[in-house]
Amino acid sequence: MKKLFTLLFAVSLCLNLPAQITITRDDMPNVGDTIRLSNAAILSGFDPSSTGPDYYWDFTNLEPQTQVVEGYVSTQSTPFLYQIIFNTNVANLASPITDINFLPGFEVTDAYIFYKESNTSYVRAGYAASIAGVPVPMKFDLPELLYTFPLGASSPADSSSSSYNLSFPGIGYFSIDRKRVNVVDGWGTLTTPFGTYNTLRVRSSVQEYDSIYIDSIQFGVPVNRIYTEYKWIANGHSIPVMTITQEGPLTTAQYIDTVRNLTPMSVSLGADQTICRGTSATLTAEVTGGTPPYSYLWNTLETTATIVVEPSETTTFTVIVTDLQNNISMGSITVNVNDFKDISLGADTLLCANFSINFEAGEDLEEIHWFVNDIELSQNPTFVLDSTGIGLNEAVVRLEYLDNGCSGSDEVVVNFYICGSIQNQEPVLLTIAPNPVKDYLSIEHSGFTNKANVLITSASGQMFKLNTDFESKDRIIVRTESLKAGNYLIIISEGNKKGIAKFIKN
Repeated sequence: MKKLFTLLFAVSLCLNLPAQITITRDDMPNVGDTIRLSNAAILSGFDPSSTGPDYYWDFTNLEPQTQVVEGYVSTQSTPFLYQIIFNTNVANLASPITDINFLPGFEVTDAYIFYKESNTSYVRAGYAASIAGVPVPMKFDLPELLYTFPLGASSPADSSSSSYNLSFPGIGYFSIDRKRVNVVDGWGTLTTPFGTYNTLRVRSSVQEYDSIYIDSIQFGVPVNRIYTEYKWIANGHSIPVMTITQEGPLTTAQYIDTVRNLTPMSVSLGADQTICRGTSATLTAEVTGGTPPYSYLWNTLETTATIVVEPSETTTFTVIVTDLQNNISMGSITVNVNDFKDISLGADTLLCANFSINFEAGEDLEEIHWFVNDIELSQNPTFVLDSTGIGLNEAVVRLEYLDNGCSGSDEVVVNFYICGSIQNQEPVLLTIAPNPVKDYLSIEHSGFTNKANVLITSASGQMFKLNTDFESKDRIIVRTESLKAGNYLIIISEGNKKGIAKFIKN
């Protein structure tokens, strides 16, 4: 009785196990089939390499990002030249594709993948496309073996080596060399966001060498690829119910799905901007779709959503945005820089009262405005300043101008004093120490208040206004650490009182 109970228990366990399946030609695509597929990125925590007998793969947490519809047509519905190359001995099924742009700069249309299915195998015979209006069949020398039938859990590994070379005069050269090794490495139950299936798992290890050379730019690119495909195949579904591809750090999934309302991730930096040289522009990456949070990488190496740039010439800025599921999108914007004249009026200066000074703005500016002590006096390219209406006071001359749509400005301080006639004013004796000076100049005087004007001029006439402290009624401290070494003149004036002294800066 105990043995009978043990036998019944074992049978009940077996009844609950999914049965091993066998894949045949009847499980491959047929003419007229259309299958909707969702694409997703594999996040950390998923290990597609895990497998075994009676295994359970749970991919219910995949988040679809984009969708495609894969369809199958008769080879007789493809362009006539394709039919000659991919005749019934070579292929009996074709699938239209839209992403076979392997020759940059050339229009590629009418693209197909060709297959041959039989009772013993399912192979990829090659590709075909119309390049720049010319039909170009690309038949492998040996077809790429995808499955050998019947395919079951105990099927031996198989392999194929396929190659193709295209020499297209006036356009370029393209070649594919592909080695594929297929092995059934598990069976069991697979669950995707769309459903649960009893499956057979095929692992394909692919080594591929692609080469492309473009005549028009005299440039070629060799590409070595090593990737692994994991395909879960179920009875009656035409294509794998899920395929995961691992290539380097990138792992992507594609699985049979229903129609979903997906918003592909995209990045916008807005319309191109125009700025004036010397000003800045704020650039913000606006992301739609995808799965936040997003990470950013600009060609300036900054990693924030918003950056501030100040290019000296017209520059294109690019940002690469990656979302939580490793989807990548790129945006770019050009910041045009309008050049304009950077006009300098020169250094502040000290001028004899009976002299004048000329300022030049140039003839080709769009607008010119001259101001003296905030009062506009002229709009001419040339401006002459003398002491008329200013007297022995400070004149702040400011130029505001518009050039090439950009505004600029500069200002200079002019001080007038009576040259050679100081005796006509009330002179004030200045005693300065130390002399030479390093950081602080102490000036002893009599007669000035804290409203006195303190100016320092270099031997070349450049004027300086330094930090000044009226320490007491007869002492002034001037900070001189910012001055370069050389000879200087200090002028203190207040009303009709004026004191002048020379000093040396170490």
